[in-house]
Amino acid sequence: MERNRLFQTVFGCLIAAGMLCTSVASAVDSHTQEVLTSFLKHVEASGSIDATRKSEIKELIQSEFSSDALTDSLIKLYPEYSEAVESSDDENLNQAIKLLGPLADSDDKFLAADASFYLARAMMNDERFEDAMPRLEQLIGKMGSHSVHQGSAQYFKGVAQAGLLKNQDAIQSFMEFISKNPDAAERLRVSAWRQVQQLQAIQEGKLDDVHQRMDYSRRRLTQIETGEKTQEEQDKIVGMLTKLIKEAEKKECSSNCKKGGT
Repeated sequence: MERNRLFQTVFGCLIAAGMLCTSVASAVDSHTQEVLTSFLKHVEASGSIDATRKSEIKELIQSEFSSDALTDSLIKLYPEYSEAVESSDDENLNQAIKLLGPLADSDDKFLAADASFYLARAMMNDERFEDAMPRLEQLIGKMGSHSVHQGSAQYFKGVAQAGLLKNQDAIQSFMEFISKNPDAAERLRVSAWRQVQQLQAIQEGKLDDVHQRMDYSRRRLTQIETGEKTQEEQDKIVGMLTKLIKEAEKKECSSNCKKGGT
């Protein structure tokens, strides 16, 4: 029956639902080059860093010259940062917040920006989109000149907004990422464009809309967020499903009636 197929489609979407975001590999673009050059000047001008350490960092930056080179250099300056970065890859968000939180507020603007990115990434991996958004906004804005992850933050912002049902904002963020990061990894640019197409295709009250709202409710309930917004979305889902089922039953009845009348 059409109704059974409808339910199978909806719950199949739920089972298949996973993280929108994946780990982001940063390409060496002009912005990354500017930040690395600025960081080297910062290190060279610092009176608290000895000559040996300055030489090591300069060699490391020049040999790698990638977004990872900045993180590796910061670890040389702040050994405790190594464990903090590793914590962002773990599933224990509380540990990541404990270790990265203080570093994200460091007086060293390069360390603060880098730690903020890994903290935001940990929050994204835990689907804590609401918590990640302020960090991502800072990386795109005032922290941008000290971060090699500005492009990745723009991409993650789109992912977070889509997860928060802010589809038009997400589309704008993805389009800005595409236009402002021509040197970003091709797979990331393709992913952003595909998500734009998917979001633009969502029709209010249709299955793709229901699927997105159900995934939103799943995420909120997993985080034990049963507030007014979550309940409101659940009510919308029930209403949409009821309407879709009635439409399917009407079509099925119409089809059977026609067959019976021939």
